[in-house]
Amino acid sequence: MKKILFFFLLSALSFSTINAQQDKKAKQILDKLSAKTRSYSAIKTDFSYSLVNKDRKINKVQNWKLWLKGDAYRLDMGDQLLISDGKVVWKILKADKEVEISDPTSGDDALNPKNVFTMYEKGFKNKYIKEGKVGTKAVHIIELYPLAPKTKDYSTIRLYIDKNLIQVVKSEIIGNNGNLYTYDIKKFTVNETTASGFFSFNKAEFPGFEVNDLR
Repeated sequence: MKKILFFFLLSALSFSTINAQQDKKAKQILDKLSAKTRSYSAIKTDFSYSLVNKDRKINKVQNWKLWLKGDAYRLDMGDQLLISDGKVVWKILKADKEVEISDPTSGDDALNPKNVFTMYEKGFKNKYIKEGKVGTKAVHIIELYPLAPKTKDYSTIRLYIDKNLIQVVKSEIIGNNGNLYTYDIKKFTVNETTASGFFSFNKAEFPGFEVNDLR
């Protein structure tokens, strides 16, 4: 479940370079979105993550927080906390009182939280669906389809982009197993200053935690 989350969250909007596979209107909007997102020095977002499967009667909702600054990030998922300064990743398992240390280059880069708002930039075909609304916000609805669908656990990513602010306000992943994963942005703050050491592990914050270096 969380692996799919990372791909989506971190699948920060990557476009295919093959023009024939792109929807012109969708690409124009995504290009603007990408340029604006990359202009920020830092991003903080509060969002809800939900998993729904009607056939299996699953309906789960969690509230998460993500901070991004360059290659550094901090993702608070309640029971887990991921922190990276861009050189090291600390995975903090609160219930188990454990900390796992890993190399940020050891896994799939698409699953890296630093890519959450740029994943759409490559590896996808895109299509402009229609205009719509999320709450009171007028949005563009764009769908992304993986170029290598047989290697993915999902068929479609749907983006809801605020027409005025050019920001993603909601995203959905349609899984091949009938799951619908939704990321609903509640608060989006840019260029916010964070305290020194915010993107690194401070052992004093987690007394009694066992530290395992997996590098």
